Amino acid sequence: MKLDLRSLGSLKAPVIIAAIFIWNAGLLFAMHLSGGELTSKLSPTGMKLAGGVCLAACLFSLSIANSKLVQTALIAPSRANNFNSKEFYFVAFLSGVIAVSCFVSPE
Repeated sequence: MKLDLRSLGSLKAPVIIAAIFIWNAGLLFAMHLSGGELTSKLSPTGMKLAGGVCLAACLFSLSIANSKLVQTALIAPSRANNFNSKEFYFVAFLSGVIAVSCFVSPE
């Protein structure tokens, strides 16, 4: 299985920017709740927040991969030929695994 990352770039630029901003802001806030140090572990609240961010990324990727309506709204028409749903399934799988690990990790 070969992944083609151009498929992820088929999204409209504002969608990509918003997704990156929400991802980073959520994880930085989770770090802030844990004391703000890179060397410390995340607090239980921070772990739940990080898991929620990853779960949101998983659901977002699945919605793009499955829904023609979402694809029509979020994919740039000029780059629609680059779209392939398997890359979005891969992102959903990775973010889902991270979300599960955040929710079930020992404290």
